[in-house]
Amino acid sequence: MGFIKEWGMIAGFAGLALGAVVFLFREVIRKKIFSKLSKQQSFTILLVVMVLITGLSVYSINLYFSNESDGRGQLTVLVHGENGKDDVVLPNRGEVKLIYGDAIVLEKINDKGEATFKQLPAEFFDEKATVEILFSDPEGEPYSVAYPDSVYHLTAHQYIPLEVRLAGLHEIKGIVKDFETGEFIDSARVSILGAETYSNEFGEYFLTIPTELQKQFQTIRAMKKGYNAVELTDIPTQTENELPILLKKKVM
Repeated sequence: MGFIKEWGMIAGFAGLALGAVVFLFREVIRKKIFSKLSKQQSFTILLVVMVLITGLSVYSINLYFSNESDGRGQLTVLVHGENGKDDVVLPNRGEVKLIYGDAIVLEKINDKGEATFKQLPAEFFDEKATVEILFSDPEGEPYSVAYPDSVYHLTAHQYIPLEVRLAGLHEIKGIVKDFETGEFIDSARVSILGAETYSNEFGEYFLTIPTELQKQFQTIRAMKKGYNAVELTDIPTQTENELPILLKKKVM
């Protein structure tokens, strides 16, 4: 995607150059100059036009990359989820930091999940530089970089996919209480599909979720003899908040 975008911009510059030459060439055709020239003269004019088009296109490409001449460069970081580059989890949200030594550069993520750094200092692109890339979500959801120990050797106009994952998916906790009296209920079974636990004498439960069962939203079930079973759907597990469960006694 980044490669196509960059070369699309380059083609745009070259297209402007081509348009200018074609405009001039059109005037030559309109005035019927070729009919007044010999074959050799006509060939010479066509050759000059081709050279001008090539020269202006090359100049446009050099102009596009001229930002590197002052020791600065551009790169883009795509923040995506576990399902690949099309899994844009936080559009218009979050920040990406590039850290090299004491230098820190920060950019916000756009609606495509990209953080584009347009004027990075030259030292970030030194062949010996190892740059750390960090992600943060100011709105509080515990997303973190999937491979936090990774460092990068940057090149100008690079497109870097950065996978992020939600933390805190390994546990659900809370208190089970009687709906009517508010008293703690012990030995209540609290479960998701594939894992279960029981509340203690204070109604507290801690349900550890195996890695293979972890996901952002869970369906939680609770039951106790003498009470109606409860099913809670689409419960977010990435928050640190406790999940209270209220059970109603069965009517005899």
